[in-house]
Amino acid sequence: MTEVIQPPVNIANFFLFIIGLILRIINKIRHSIIGYTSPRPFSATEDIEHNVKYTLKVVENWDKALKNYMGSTYSFNNKHVLELCPGPDLGTGFVILALGAQSYTAIDKYKLISRTSKSFYKALFRQLKDYSAYEKAKKALYQFQKQGFCDFFSYIYEPCFSLNNLALRKYDVLVSQAVLEHLDDVSNTFDILKLKLSTNAIMAHEVDLGTHTRLIRKADPFNLLRYSDTVYKLLKFSGSPNRLRMSDFKKILNKLGFKKVETKPLVIVADEYLRKVRPSLSKRFRSYSFKELKVTSFHLLATKVENASYGSSDNYNL
Repeated sequence: MTEVIQPPVNIANFFLFIIGLILRIINKIRHSIIGYTSPRPFSATEDIEHNVKYTLKVVENWDKALKNYMGSTYSFNNKHVLELCPGPDLGTGFVILALGAQSYTAIDKYKLISRTSKSFYKALFRQLKDYSAYEKAKKALYQFQKQGFCDFFSYIYEPCFSLNNLALRKYDVLVSQAVLEHLDDVSNTFDILKLKLSTNAIMAHEVDLGTHTRLIRKADPFNLLRYSDTVYKLLKFSGSPNRLRMSDFKKILNKLGFKKVETKPLVIVADEYLRKVRPSLSKRFRSYSFKELKVTSFHLLATKVENASYGSSDNYNL
């Protein structure tokens, strides 16, 4: 079911533009000093239970999306799974292993996992005791914490994010959570990933199209769309959203030859808010349809199928 959020509509567009601009300047300065440190809208270390619930929910959402896409019997069982940019911990990987995956690999541009306390993993594994492959996941955690790697569980830190360190044609499932909107070159990334995925590999990505600046996100989720390309590029820093919309991602995957490309809106803004802010958005974003522009979060699913013919579809349940 698609969630509808209702940002306030009593705040002037000009005021939101100025506030957003000031926050972008501050973020630009902050990131130039301390770098990219916080990929989630909450602290990954202060509230362990919240982080555990978030981790379990992320994997649950991937699992549901893949089942809806492939059929109710589909699962991570015996699959080689690749996750892009897991962020401050590898909790999703251990959950996927506990669900029966044959292997899990994570690759990230930012090395943030060293900040995660052992308390998080202890709390997470208390929730995994009834999972079918709990012992395998527990073994992976032990080996990873002891020596930094495991035969069936690996983490690759690659600052240039060239993806060169990934094996060729190995991965059966590709997943990510709020990552694709941060890629500088989505087309090039997926062009490389095609070589790394096994035949018939599938992918499930949750993409966050909203403003990532926390202090204004709830009040003005489309604040990032208010600025011209010139202003936005001037204040851009590593990790800034690329501002692609849902149809842009779909076009890229179709052009690269992925099949059965599907988009499913997860969160949309209320019509009243969009009607209010749309005239003040940068000109190129006003050209998108009202129906698409209101989407602030969606699932992107696709299949790498060689010599197959599928249609592509948009699943709008608005």
